[in-house]
Amino acid sequence: MPALAGKHVQQVMNTLLARAGVERGEINAWILHAGGREILASIRQQLGITEHDTRWSAAVLRDLGNVSSPCVYFVLDAALKEHAPGGLWYMSSFGAGFSCHGALLEVSD
Repeated sequence: MPALAGKHVQQVMNTLLARAGVERGEINAWILHAGGREILASIRQQLGITEHDTRWSAAVLRDLGNVSSPCVYFVLDAALKEHAPGGLWYMSSFGAGFSCHGALLEVSD
């Protein structure tokens, strides 16, 4: 399951960024559904991001557990509270039937 999760996050992100004309390097923050430690590790590997990039997701997982799709709202709240750099943020969540969703957020400083 973790490998599948990472693959789907990457596919959805690539499609969304291509449609928006945005390069992956323009993403300043990662707001990711923390469906489990192994899933988060797979997403990091697939996207080529670091543990630091997923620190808010890991903290939500550690403190609240996997709270399903709403997890990204807790991660978003954590990033906002820590004053993550403005600009483009990528948000991804899993939903019913193991669906994968993504959104590109533009956040002001």
